[in-house]
Amino acid sequence: MMNGVLNIYKEPGMTSFQVVYQIRKLTGEDKIGHTGTLDPDAKGVLPICIGKATKLVDLLMDTDKQYRASLLFGRKTDTQDISGKTLEEMDPEEVKQKLSPERIIQTIGGFVGEIEQMPPMYSAVKVNGVKLVDAARKGKTIERKARKVSIYGFDQIAVTGFDDPDGPVKAFFTVNCSKGTYIRTLCEDIGARLSVPACMESLERTRTSGLDLSTAITLEEAKQYMEMDALWEHLISVDSFLQKYKAIFVKEEAVKKLIYGNWLQPEEFLPIDSYENDEKFRVYDTEKNFYAVYRFSKKDNYFKCEKMFV
Repeated sequence: MMNGVLNIYKEPGMTSFQVVYQIRKLTGEDKIGHTGTLDPDAKGVLPICIGKATKLVDLLMDTDKQYRASLLFGRKTDTQDISGKTLEEMDPEEVKQKLSPERIIQTIGGFVGEIEQMPPMYSAVKVNGVKLVDAARKGKTIERKARKVSIYGFDQIAVTGFDDPDGPVKAFFTVNCSKGTYIRTLCEDIGARLSVPACMESLERTRTSGLDLSTAITLEEAKQYMEMDALWEHLISVDSFLQKYKAIFVKEEAVKKLIYGNWLQPEEFLPIDSYENDEKFRVYDTEKNFYAVYRFSKKDNYFKCEKMFV
């Protein structure tokens, strides 16, 4: 049985669910999940949790993200990206008359901080139990509320098109943001602030859940590693995602209680430097096998199981 996280590089043209299906088919494991949907046209880091690591899904989804995006000025669509139906268009020459590289860069930088975004109709967000994308495909629009997200900063901002008489104006940038941020919506909102229709042209997720492009493998590479019986070498252990918690070790005679998730007294562990009320810990046996996350209750003077990973 496989347990751990595969850092898959999702290529354009596939849904995140299709990646999960392919990994399930490849490994023969039933318990598989991903940690945050990427649109079919998007590419980039898509952590796939396998086996006991599926218990990490909620935790890993609640993390900051980094994306590399390109923004096309002069076109607004119903999906907020270039795959959608055109709602508004502006001639490239008119875009160049209205804008300048300096103004575009300044405007993009103005989105740093906490901002409000309206969830796009073409998204998996549910309103009153209805997926917005399902309603959108039926031609319906559902009233929805804006949500607060955080933009931590932009890097590598570049603007092209002003030196090309016939070419469109585009902006390229890397953005660090909170979970729940829609880059498609950000692109459209940047255009709106500049009074120019705009949409997202391309998107690559470069970091999520603490993983980045450096350790990502494609589905094709995963298949090759599986044939070589080497896919396990690319599995990232569950406890590596829980390093913010200190490690503590249960004495051999208390392992049976640990396996069943029972409360554990401080004396049932090897000496612990310190522990505060509500502090969480990674719990191992003396063989350094990881079992669970426990939380200390000062009131009860017990360590209580928060989540079991065996």
